[in-house]
Amino acid sequence: MGRFLLCYIVLSCTSILNIMASNSSNENGNGLLLYLHNYSFYAQKAMIALFEKKLPFKQSVVDITSGENYKPWFLDINPRGEVPVLKDGVKIIPDSSRIIDYLEDNFSNGDHPRLIPQDPVQKQKMNNFRELIDRINANTVTIGTFYHPDLAQNQKYPFIAPVRKVMKADFDKNGEKLRKIAEENPKYKDILLQKAEATEKTRDLVANKESFLKLLDQVDETLSAVETELTSHTDRESWLVSREFTVADVGLTMLLDRLNLVGLAHRYWEAGVRPQVTDYFKRAQLRESYKKTVPGVMFHIKALVGFKVLAGLGTLCAAVGGGIYWWRRKPE
Repeated sequence: MGRFLLCYIVLSCTSILNIMASNSSNENGNGLLLYLHNYSFYAQKAMIALFEKKLPFKQSVVDITSGENYKPWFLDINPRGEVPVLKDGVKIIPDSSRIIDYLEDNFSNGDHPRLIPQDPVQKQKMNNFRELIDRINANTVTIGTFYHPDLAQNQKYPFIAPVRKVMKADFDKNGEKLRKIAEENPKYKDILLQKAEATEKTRDLVANKESFLKLLDQVDETLSAVETELTSHTDRESWLVSREFTVADVGLTMLLDRLNLVGLAHRYWEAGVRPQVTDYFKRAQLRESYKKTVPGVMFHIKALVGFKVLAGLGTLCAAVGGGIYWWRRKPE
């Protein structure tokens, strides 16, 4: 039994180290390269759109947990230091909404499904819902739950308590860090200083519970409109505006996913609060594009190391393995 445990621990640690050392790029692509981090809400929107359009693309993971997005090489790509960024040849397209529109304008044919309806009525309805959904800043909602954990229930990976603690502490200092980075990168100083100011305003907003509750009310209004629309459908195979998955569904699916992860599902749709939204999210989770977009267990393990939650994992493995070895060798 001791040998089995020792082998299991060694193999587990080896697997984790292999994951950390693996190349983050997907070498199968058609010239499209997406700079991303798998936990970035807005990167996830770009990813699910690419998968829905059946577009092969390369992935380059930018480690935002270590500040790689503010290294000079990436600031040259996006001076705001934000993912996602799509590169198509010499063209560089930042921002998830701009990326999705670029993909729709340049890759919509028989092989690559449209995400924007051609029917004028459906297109207008889709645009209305897209605007309604996109006005919600998912990052602000996420950070707000770190300041007010009493409003959240049943948080899921990666937003478990140790990670929330690390991310909150980091966000508290983010404005100061950005000002330092701005001084170190004079070429992008003005942009980074503006971002530092915006970050500090966001921190002040979410730290104030009354202000944060108003933001949650906006989410509530949006999902009420979604529930009303879904209830009006006679075709239960339909998505938000049509039988086809659209840009509005891209935004809604990833918004519901993020609300679920940060522990707000109980507030917005669980326990019969919004049965149509509940059913919609269950169906969306079955789509291949969603399954390919959301991070798996192995990525969670790697990320926990990056967040320093499992920083002592190697020491722990060695200590436990040594203990088992000693136990096996001890005199009777």
